[in-house]
Amino acid sequence: MALVAMMATYAIGMGLFVAPAMIGGIVLGPQAATSPQPLVIISGLLLHMALSMVFGVAFALLAARVSAPIVALGLAFGVALWPVNFYVLSFVSAGARAMAAHEPVWLAVLTHVIFGFVLGAIVARATAADASP
Repeated sequence: MALVAMMATYAIGMGLFVAPAMIGGIVLGPQAATSPQPLVIISGLLLHMALSMVFGVAFALLAARVSAPIVALGLAFGVALWPVNFYVLSFVSAGARAMAAHEPVWLAVLTHVIFGFVLGAIVARATAADASP
């Protein structure tokens, strides 16, 4: 997800490290979101990985309780996660508001769909591996 966002922001002229900088701005403030300095980028990457792990565990717990195709559930989870990340977190953090204002909506939705798909595929594979003798 982060790699796709970085490649896309680079391709559209925003810069390679703007995505992790915007994520770093969630905790470091809105001024950091537009300043891709090494500390901001590293903070953004670490925060992104931590949030991805938390959301991944939450999804795995959900998938264990719902009888639906896991990859499709992952896609739905990724799509549902986008408004949570961009609209709920915006109430909590000025940096998140800055990120929501600067990142193109199509890119935000695309990266969350990719996250959901990959997450669903990983959980489906892990679940299948646990079920085999």
